Amino acid sequence: MQQLKRKLDEAIRQEFLRDLHIKTHYQPIVDLRSGKVVGFEALSRFHLGDKDMPPLKVFSIAQDMNFLEELEILCRKYALERFPYKDQYVLFLNVLPSYLTSNKFGKGITYSLVRAVGLEPTTVALEITESQKVEKVGILIEALTYYKNLGFKVGLDDVGTGYNSLSLLLELEGLLDFIKLPRELISGISRSKIRRSIAKVLTDIANSTGAQIIYEGVEKEEDLKVVVSELPVGLAQGFYFSKPIEAERLSEIAGKVYTLPFGNYNHLDYLQLQRLSLKREDKLYKFIEWLNKVVDRYVVLDLEGKEYLVDVWKLKTNLQPMQIDLYYYKPVEEFICKLKEMFIEVSQLPRISVEYSSSEYLLNLVKTSHYDVFALVSDERVYFVERHQLIDKVLSKISEELLNKNPLTRLPGNKLIEIHVKNLLSLNKDFWFCYIDIDNFKAFNDTYGFYLGDQLIKKVGFILGHFQEEEEGVFVGHIGGDDFVLVLEDWHRERVIEKLSALLKRLKEELTQLFNPEDIRRGYFIGRDREGNLKPFPIASISMVAFKGGGTLQDIAQKSAKLKKKAKSEEGSVLLVEFLNQILTIKR
Repeated sequence: MQQLKRKLDEAIRQEFLRDLHIKTHYQPIVDLRSGKVVGFEALSRFHLGDKDMPPLKVFSIAQDMNFLEELEILCRKYALERFPYKDQYVLFLNVLPSYLTSNKFGKGITYSLVRAVGLEPTTVALEITESQKVEKVGILIEALTYYKNLGFKVGLDDVGTGYNSLSLLLELEGLLDFIKLPRELISGISRSKIRRSIAKVLTDIANSTGAQIIYEGVEKEEDLKVVVSELPVGLAQGFYFSKPIEAERLSEIAGKVYTLPFGNYNHLDYLQLQRLSLKREDKLYKFIEWLNKVVDRYVVLDLEGKEYLVDVWKLKTNLQPMQIDLYYYKPVEEFICKLKEMFIEVSQLPRISVEYSSSEYLLNLVKTSHYDVFALVSDERVYFVERHQLIDKVLSKISEELLNKNPLTRLPGNKLIEIHVKNLLSLNKDFWFCYIDIDNFKAFNDTYGFYLGDQLIKKVGFILGHFQEEEEGVFVGHIGGDDFVLVLEDWHRERVIEKLSALLKRLKEELTQLFNPEDIRRGYFIGRDREGNLKPFPIASISMVAFKGGGTLQDIAQKSAKLKKKAKSEEGSVLLVEFLNQILTIKR
């Protein structure tokens, strides 16, 4: 009887799968720093006969009929086979927690599917969905570790909803590359203070894990404005950018750069101002009648294309009844000319570009301008920022710089270096990692004193900062002490060798000037080693290593240490460039 039931179940299962048509749609994931598409999430759509089947219903049926894992593998297979891009984008695939505890897991099925279509695991992100409860967190941790060891990126979907609780997020600290905030939270965030507050808490927790944040459910521009102006910079997906579409249509959005409300993470909050458009000959009473209904402090009056910022509170406080009576039936333009101090031409306001990056510039703007409102310009559109908002932003930026930059060189410190490199890794960017170490710095510091020691570190920081300004695609960081890093994005090997060789030469020449003439003449200085023994040390010796970035942050740190050790074993200043397991050594 049992055998007959099994055969019947199998027949029903096979018939269901035979009649079930699976289509794969892809939804773009956009980098909110640049507006560029950096990945796609694969989403399965089901049809049984001529009817559409909701995905949740199909997976529920599959679970009841004991072929959930087979269906998931089939969806994954189609998503990979139909995806037309091999390495330009990260492909996000959903994974049910139950799959991780099934007999299918651990047999390399997903890895084989990925390799069969010519993809590298580093270009695929596996998202643990919220639709099932994770019964044993230990098993989940083992599973994610297994995938990461194979090279996959891993993420947690819809954090804060379903079964993906905050406690699970904290358990997975250090394992996740991506954390996705749910559509239920992000859609409508512009209309809800509670949503914004919850999102800020979740993003703070997510940031502490070192994962990249994805805002799902961005459907309207007002929601996107809140995301980019009030929440940490990250990635986003939703109908605002594109609905999920079939593979044949991906060329319509692949390579597209979306225009964002503000161009980068240095955005400011802005005022949502009411606007009134009038003709020059319109009478003042029209403006007064409208003004009496306004409760905001500022409004914009558009007089046939000429815009004025009006301080409503100031106008209502200072306007005399006799003045209103005098101009009530006269053209509004006459009234404006008479009370110019109440109507500020928008074109005369101090302007801030969304590309600003200097807190010094903003601080100077606040100090030197007598205006209480500033114009924020983005893609030919003008928004308005109050003085107190600008001051808050300046103080916030200065505090951030003090916390996250090296106090001696003012270069980004460990936290910002880690964030930058993790972001490049999570987006599968092509970059070189360069580690710079000043040889024998302790001996120099002990011999010449801490003042010249500080001057040497500052000089290195200055030269590297200048190198960043001269060259495109360069990030400079100061790990601490005499250790620095360069991250070179989209550089080819020949350029790396040429530019770093020149940089090494310049560093050596500039640092040599800090040594006294006698030491320079004889080519070494006398100092004590770590054991306290007097010995000669070379003048301005520098070890520099460079290699292609990849793997994890820990992989990069380990390779840096290994190559640095080899470089420091060489005599004098040296540049080691590793490429395809070949090491080029350049001495100076």
